[in-house]
Amino acid sequence: MSKLAIGLVITLFSFVASANPSIDPQDPYYQISDMTVEVLDSSENYEPPRTTRGPGPGSEVGDIISVMREIIAFGKEIYKIVEAGKPVINTNYAPISVLPLDTEFGKDITPMKLSRWQAPKFVKFKVTYKNGYNAEVVSFTYNVNMSHGGQYKGKGAFITNAQIVPENITVAWGYTFNAKMSLVGLTNIGTDEDPIATATLVLSYSVSTLIKEDRNNMTIFIAGDGTIQQM
Repeated sequence: MSKLAIGLVITLFSFVASANPSIDPQDPYYQISDMTVEVLDSSENYEPPRTTRGPGPGSEVGDIISVMREIIAFGKEIYKIVEAGKPVINTNYAPISVLPLDTEFGKDITPMKLSRWQAPKFVKFKVTYKNGYNAEVVSFTYNVNMSHGGQYKGKGAFITNAQIVPENITVAWGYTFNAKMSLVGLTNIGTDEDPIATATLVLSYSVSTLIKEDRNNMTIFIAGDGTIQQM
């Protein structure tokens, strides 16, 4: 570490200590010692009823955020899920939809133009942080859910209403937790004539105290065939 970097660290600790005399930078309470991610539940645990209905009212597709050949994604490219330990109410953000792009007519397709939508799928995850005393300081439970299997003109398997929804958040005193979701990629794992749309989502989250910050990313792969998988 350079002398300049060492000087900056010493200055930072001195500032924190002077502003908060009760905080010891070496206190294990403020040190992250362990972070785990586990699957709590999923829609694979029961057989959902088959449906031929569309995704229903309120399925606003939002803005165009990505295009890949005959596939187009709508919604919000990046949105906050948790800010300062509290869920962000994303009432203005449309969930992500990955739909066909009708190149023959040069128009975008809405979810209601597709048929044979399947019942929604979900996977529930839990992220846990522990400090140097092995005490749980952050617990974040969230659902990754979507509707899948929509077909256009009897072909393909597409996605709508894909989103990450916070379910439960607990944050210990002295800690701050933030999380956001972003769409980073589209692919077609089917054929040009019978596409299976996929999307790669990244959940970015951070835990911070007055003396330290820890950042992590989790990549989630979703597909029109119903796949929801942590990568």
